[in-house]
Amino acid sequence: MNDKSRNEEVQRHYATPRHLVTRGSFQAKYATVSWFGWLIDHMNLQTAMEVLDVGSGPAWIWRSQFDRLPDDLRLSLIDTSQGMIEEALANLATLEKIEVVSAKVADAVTLPHPDETFDAVLLFHVLYHVDDPRSALREARRVLRPGGQVFVSTNALENMSELHTIGAEAFGGSPVDPGAALFSLDDAAQVVGDLFGSVRRFDLSDTMTCTDPKDAVTLLLSMPPGIAAPEAQQRHLAELIRKESDRLQGTLKTTRRNGLIVGTKAP
Repeated sequence: MNDKSRNEEVQRHYATPRHLVTRGSFQAKYATVSWFGWLIDHMNLQTAMEVLDVGSGPAWIWRSQFDRLPDDLRLSLIDTSQGMIEEALANLATLEKIEVVSAKVADAVTLPHPDETFDAVLLFHVLYHVDDPRSALREARRVLRPGGQVFVSTNALENMSELHTIGAEAFGGSPVDPGAALFSLDDAAQVVGDLFGSVRRFDLSDTMTCTDPKDAVTLLLSMPPGIAAPEAQQRHLAELIRKESDRLQGTLKTTRRNGLIVGTKAP
């Protein structure tokens, strides 16, 4: 897929939060560790900090973790989808601890902000949607103040491998997480280390027990390649998931494997 086609695909899939809702609902139902809570645990957010959330989506992390945020957080949002920006603003409208400084439709590789503006830049599960992740991270470094931190989350190649193996049987292709195939946790550690020097890595492993095969089918159809699968492949996937669930007496275990890379800009 060329860069233009990839960008068009991202715009089409993320015009609204629909697919994110599907993935979030699966984790909310089956995960034993709160992803947003885990992220906040590994971030040193401070009162009146200037934060840029790149690829903010509907800003669920801020709404769900509101009680754990410091006062007077100054938040700027960037997303390539106008629909996501509108959803984010609606979700943040009543949160008094947060001042939304700006919310713009823009690209991660051309941030519309001056040098050394922010104390923290967040790139949560976004760099596998970017044509050039290294350029995006250079931009993050540019807009960070000395001593500021970049926070990059993404998936490991083996993330939910049990389900992606079944997906590959239905759709073809490789049985690995589609986002990690483009930009994995190992990739993030390498590039952040190259650009920032100081880097820390935190890994999360969380086994989820799916008790409804339909949930697993819906999840795989909310991401590539299932997101564009013809009906025959969708039916084939549902049959494969049902058979595997029956074989395992009504449960499908899959392990979420992702994490966070933190880089610090030199003073």
